[in-house]
Amino acid sequence: MRLVFVRTKAESTVFEQEINGAGKLDAAALERMKINAKAGSSSKNVIFGLLQYGVIAAFEEWKFWSGALQEVRAHDFTVRLFPCNEELESEALQRYVREHGQPEILWVEGPDFPPYLRQIFALCPASFKIVYSKDWRPWKIRQLGNYDLCLVDEDWEAQRVRQLHPQLNCAVWDKLIDYEQTHYPIPGEKRYDVCCVAYLRARKNHELLFRAMAKLRDRKLKCVCIGDDRKGNRAELEKLAAELKLDVHFTGEAPKEEVNRLINQSKVGVMCSELDAAPRAILEYMAADVPVLVNAKLLAGARYVGPSAGLIKPPEEFHLGLAELLDHLQSYSPRAYLLKHYSFEKVMRKFIGILEEVKFADANALNTIIPPSRGARGVSSSRAATA
Repeated sequence: MRLVFVRTKAESTVFEQEINGAGKLDAAALERMKINAKAGSSSKNVIFGLLQYGVIAAFEEWKFWSGALQEVRAHDFTVRLFPCNEELESEALQRYVREHGQPEILWVEGPDFPPYLRQIFALCPASFKIVYSKDWRPWKIRQLGNYDLCLVDEDWEAQRVRQLHPQLNCAVWDKLIDYEQTHYPIPGEKRYDVCCVAYLRARKNHELLFRAMAKLRDRKLKCVCIGDDRKGNRAELEKLAAELKLDVHFTGEAPKEEVNRLINQSKVGVMCSELDAAPRAILEYMAADVPVLVNAKLLAGARYVGPSAGLIKPPEEFHLGLAELLDHLQSYSPRAYLLKHYSFEKVMRKFIGILEEVKFADANALNTIIPPSRGARGVSSSRAATA
C-alpha cells in the first residue's frame, strides 16, 4: 500500500530549480525546499508510524519545481519533484500516475486547494483522501467535501465539521512527538525559570508571558524564547521585555536537538497562544519532563495536559500559574503522563483504530500489527522508556 503526502502551502511545495553548479541538489537547496522530516511533521510522524507498523509499504511526498523530473531520498521517504508550468500543473505528474497508478492513500496537509492539488484529485479519484488543516478551523478547508477523512484536534471542531458535512468521516487524532530521538530528559542545570517555544509572531502571544513575569518581579525570573522571527516582531518583543525590566533571552531558530537542550535547561514551559491548533510545543515540554502552563483560552491542545503534567490558567491568572508550578516542581511528572497517555504505541493504535472505523484499514489490523523493533521510533528503547 502506497501513501502520498502533499502540502497545500505553495511556498513549501513549489520551487524554482535549485540544482547547483555540479548539477546536484546540495544540503542548502534541500533545506530551502523543505525536503526533510520536519516540514509537515505533524502528519509525517504518524505516517512514519504507519510504515513501521506495516500498514503502508511505501511513503512519498510530491513537490513541484521548474527543473526536470527528479527523485530525492530523504529520511524514510522519497520526494518526487515534478516539473510544472506557470499554472502549477504538471504533465510529468500525469504521466507518472498513469504509469505507476494511484496511491492507495493521499494525505493532504493544509486548508487550501491550489492548482496542483486540483490536478492530483482529478488524477487520483480512487485514492483514500485524508486532510489535516494545521488550523483550529478545519471546517474552512477548501473542497472539504471531496475528502474521505478529516483529522481534527478537538471534539468541538469535529462537531462543527459534521454539522457542515454530515457524510464526511471526521476524527480527533493525537499528535505524535519523536521523544526517543529528539525530545527526552537531559540531566543538568536549570538555567532558566521559563521556556517559551513559539515563532515570534503576534498570535503566539508572548506579551501574556512577559506581563505575567512582570507581576512576579520579586522572583527575578529568567526566560528563554525559542523561535524564528517570521513576522518581524523580535524588536518589539525585545523592547517590551526591556520596558518591563525582564531577563529574556531570544535564541532565534534552533534545530530540534538544541530546542530539547534548552527546554531541559528550563523549569517550566509555557503555551500562551489562543488561536492555535494543538501546538506540538506542549508535547515537547512534556517529553523533556518539564511541566507546562497553558493559556485556558487556547482553542486546541490543552487536553494533552493532565493534572500531573501542568496547569491550565486564564490570562488573568497566568502569573499565579507560573508561581504555582515553580513552587511545586516536584509534584509534577509530565513525561510519565505523556508516556502513559500519548506513547508511540497508544497514538498509533488510536490512529489505526480511526482507519478501521472508516472501513479503510483491515478489521483485524489492531490485533495483528507488529510492534516496532527495538531502537526504532517508539517507546521500546531504554531512553524512550525513562520517565
